[in-house]
Amino acid sequence: MKIIILLACLAVAVSADTQEQWKNFKQTHQKSYRSLIEERLRYQIFSDNLENIEKHNAKFEQGLITYKQGVNQFADWTEEEFIAFLKLNGPAQKAKSVEVFESIQDAPLTQDWRSSGAVTPIKDQGSCVSSWSFSATGALEGQNKMKIGRLVSLSEQNLIDCSGSYGNEGCNGGSMTSAFEYVQDHGIMAEARYKYEEVQKKCRYDESQVVVKSSGYVNIKENSETDLINAVGTVGPISVAVHATPNLQFYQSGLFNETLCPKDDLNLGLLAVGYGTDNIVLKGSWGEYWGENGFARFVRGDNLCGIASMASYPKL
Repeated sequence: MKIIILLACLAVAVSADTQEQWKNFKQTHQKSYRSLIEERLRYQIFSDNLENIEKHNAKFEQGLITYKQGVNQFADWTEEEFIAFLKLNGPAQKAKSVEVFESIQDAPLTQDWRSSGAVTPIKDQGSCVSSWSFSATGALEGQNKMKIGRLVSLSEQNLIDCSGSYGNEGCNGGSMTSAFEYVQDHGIMAEARYKYEEVQKKCRYDESQVVVKSSGYVNIKENSETDLINAVGTVGPISVAVHATPNLQFYQSGLFNETLCPKDDLNLGLLAVGYGTDNIVLKGSWGEYWGENGFARFVRGDNLCGIASMASYPKL
């Protein structure tokens, strides 16, 4: 009888802790639901995700896994909803001549373009499936900083609204190289002049407000992580694509090393902003609550999740 009472008390304590975390989660991420039924459903999803996160982190504490997970804005999403949030299109289809990267100098042992002022603060794509546009602007911002010595935040909304004829689908996916081709033909406005709205709208591009125009783009040799590292080390931030597995949904810190992650079916655009001796540093577009204040570190050496399968950067 005492054991039954003890177990019942423990269950109540666990439930109370989950409820407190649920309350904090809703406040932090400004979550609201259309009905009590929907809130109860989301609470159950949150509770299940929290349990899985705690199991994962117990393995991390035992040294069995190299990265931690944590509660973020996706904690009330199912795995299926997260996967549906990920989409990239194929490379640019306009068949312009494209250069292939060739290293002409040795890359440093480590690199971090954040410390050189070539990376804008973390942005948040919200509910729009537009990681491709944030990856593209990140690479453009870095190259523009190298050229003019000043960091200017560029407009993802400009790309979302206006580059449909280049194969991009606004908030339903796109590709970084298609974005670069659009910028080659039309240029791109600053974020301050064409603010992000989290939904595709009518194109409001103003040629007189263009702040960057590219002269083309360069592809990194497919599946060559060595060339990717050399490009990041010597050129600047590089647009990359990965296959985002469900385990990336709650990535919080550490060295992401997903052994079963496919190297094809790329569905998430990121920005490679540096590297260490065992990692590649990636800038996301999911705000600062995800990852290491918005960044992730992928393990080097095995083209993890296809990180070197579709890498490129613009020429200015």
